[in-house]
Amino acid sequence: MATDISIPNSQSAQQSPATPNQPDELKTALTSFETSLLTPSVSGELPSWLEEVQKTWAEASTQVHYYAKHLHPRQYDEMGKQDPELLPRVDLLAAEDEAIEREREQLSQLIGRVGEHAPKFEPDEEKADKYVRSLVDSGTAFLIRVRKQEVAIQTWYVEAFNRDRGPVD
Repeated sequence: MATDISIPNSQSAQQSPATPNQPDELKTALTSFETSLLTPSVSGELPSWLEEVQKTWAEASTQVHYYAKHLHPRQYDEMGKQDPELLPRVDLLAAEDEAIEREREQLSQLIGRVGEHAPKFEPDEEKADKYVRSLVDSGTAFLIRVRKQEVAIQTWYVEAFNRDRGPVD
């Protein structure tokens, strides 16, 4: 997994915002998780639906954790060095990463609990509906939060390199 971060010049930054790998590993993992999560569970298919959700979650969770703990801090460091006036914004972005990490852990626990208890609902899967709905709702909210964070980081990263700071001596 390449994690090379290049500092864009103002022209290339406008054409290609600096979020290495985001269009690849993270976006792919999030999309796979979303697809499995939002795929309706057909009668008799709850165990295989949960297995697919767990599998795609494992990859998405790994990618989200990697970005929050390894890639984002490097981007924040570059942003702060490039434009120290953005440090309060960087602090907010870092705080959101921490909140996402906590939510990621909670979602992992929820997926585990639903996976653990779902077989008990066979053959009456309707009893599992409220748990499945809770999982889908929590997972969807998490996906939106992560995607929103990635867009915010991308925006502020580019802004750090392209911001008009007025007349400079």
